[in-house]
Amino acid sequence: MKVAVIGGIGTGKSEVLRVAREMGLACLSADEINADLLRNPEHIARIAARFPDCVVCGVVDKPRLASLVFSDSESRKALNAIAHPEIVKKISECDADPLVVELPLLLESGMKDAFDEVILVTAPRRARLKRLEGRGLTSERARAIMRAQLPVFLLRRAATRTIDNSGSLDELREAAHDLLRLLCE
Repeated sequence: MKVAVIGGIGTGKSEVLRVAREMGLACLSADEINADLLRNPEHIARIAARFPDCVVCGVVDKPRLASLVFSDSESRKALNAIAHPEIVKKISECDADPLVVELPLLLESGMKDAFDEVILVTAPRRARLKRLEGRGLTSERARAIMRAQLPVFLLRRAATRTIDNSGSLDELREAAHDLLRLLCE
């Protein structure tokens, strides 16, 4: 059983993955894979070739790169073309069963058919903005990221299950636990 966890920024995907890990399920996070890639000299060189102003002394200037890709769709597509194949490869190489994967860009990566179930985590826009501001993002930056992501109606089409995260953290964790137990045990 392969389960993807999708949703926009600030919806609670990472908390759902945390619950899966606490349950002892094998888990991968596209964001964690990407963070590892940003320490790989070959990957950094590919980024530097396309975004030379975003790599300084062999280190990716993540805030500068994020600012660029979340304000320019062509730059975002170019970065995704560099990162997605590597992320897809890492996920595809994992043969754990069951496997839960936090994959915000499921549709963009072309991996939809690789999963038996797709859990969409949703939350009201206002709550998402508040969470993102709590992480140190400005309201303007948070809104720019949200605008750059696919609309929820497209994610709903891909989802087989939905977790509504409009309540408390405990309610999210309970819903995630119950759904993951149903799917993976």
